[in-house]
Amino acid sequence: MDLFDFLITRWYFSLPLLTTLIFWWFYESNKGGKKIGPSEAVTLVNSGEAIFLDIRDKNSFETGHIHGSINIPKDSFKQQEHLLTTGKIIIVVSENGIDAGGAGVELKNIGVEKVMLLKYGLISWAEESLPLVK
Repeated sequence: MDLFDFLITRWYFSLPLLTTLIFWWFYESNKGGKKIGPSEAVTLVNSGEAIFLDIRDKNSFETGHIHGSINIPKDSFKQQEHLLTTGKIIIVVSENGIDAGGAGVELKNIGVEKVMLLKYGLISWAEESLPLVK
């Protein structure tokens, strides 16, 4: 008996597993804030409604970052809370977008209400040939 046969014949095990996986995927893909693309992020920042928050470590930040972004690693949010509670939308930037969701949750825990995540992080930024400051 292979896995597929097992899952079909034991559907009463498979259905709860599948349901759990679907709910987990929805939760993980939406945690921390709405994901936006680089062009929408630039529009929000240029209109003065948002700021970029780069959560990478200092060395990564110095190798290349988005112009005007502030660099605060995730473990320093509490100490830098005064910079984050400006009333503006915080657009979280990470290397590849994976860490952004967790950072969004941390920001909401310290009272930042408007959080968005740069979809796929700096990878999407580079794909759209947008400049980085080095």
